[in-house]
Amino acid sequence: MAKDQIDKLEQKKQELEQELNKIQGELDHSLDEVRNEVSSNLDPKNVIRKYPITVVGASALVGFLLGHKGKSSRRSSSSSSSKFSSALLSELKRLATRKAISFATDYVEDMLDEKAKEHLSSTNGEQ
Repeated sequence: MAKDQIDKLEQKKQELEQELNKIQGELDHSLDEVRNEVSSNLDPKNVIRKYPITVVGASALVGFLLGHKGKSSRRSSSSSSSKFSSALLSELKRLATRKAISFATDYVEDMLDEKAKEHLSSTNGEQ
């Protein structure tokens, strides 16, 4: 009788070990999938393919802002028209920067809203 109980305990132990190995394998597989998905989503090539117009616009804006800053620091002219155009360009840069930040913020908020809706729909579908 004690032998039967020991055999049952050994069998249960082996079943539990198999179950743990199965769970570990599934967990490893899930982590690999998440890692691959994250690295794929953050890959610059994929971001450019997914959002080409946004990337080109952001690149042009950054190029303009950096390029103009370099040019304006080299000028030493003190004419009133030069001061006016410099002030105008500074104001345009400021407005463009505010608009770009607003656009980027709206874009990120929309993406987060989509992800939240997807998460909610997948969570409700599982229940």
